[in-house]
Amino acid sequence: MTLIIVPKHEKLGKGFSKQEITESWVHGGRQTDPKKGYQSAVSWIADLIALRMLIFLCSFCRAKFNPRQFGYRKHYVPDASGKTDGYQVNAQCDSCKGWTPNLGGGTAFITEEGYRQVCIEPKSERTKARAAAKQLGVWVAIQREQQNQRR
Repeated sequence: MTLIIVPKHEKLGKGFSKQEITESWVHGGRQTDPKKGYQSAVSWIADLIALRMLIFLCSFCRAKFNPRQFGYRKHYVPDASGKTDGYQVNAQCDSCKGWTPNLGGGTAFITEEGYRQVCIEPKSERTKARAAAKQLGVWVAIQREQQNQRR
């Protein structure tokens, strides 16, 4: 057993850069080394479901997962610039351990309970945006669109 001694009035984690602290939060995912004990992708996803954690899947593995069966939904965060899809995320796939930017993008799945706390409902947001656009005059809407294109 390793004994770590910290001075009495020092902060734990002092001396590490922000990047090192952030990298320490990343989990390596499922165990794929046969010497340390292999864990199948199905059992890893089942463990994440049991813990009600966020699940990242690439475009290939996404077709094999039924989120409704387990009480999950696609994670949605709108992009204000409109350049990317609100459902697309870039991370390491929890199933095949491939990086989603290299595999055509991926999808995050979040529990129903977490969705209400973190995400917005895309359908209701579109409805609100359309109603707000109808309230504007035609000339004001054209001016705003031209300003957005200049940015």
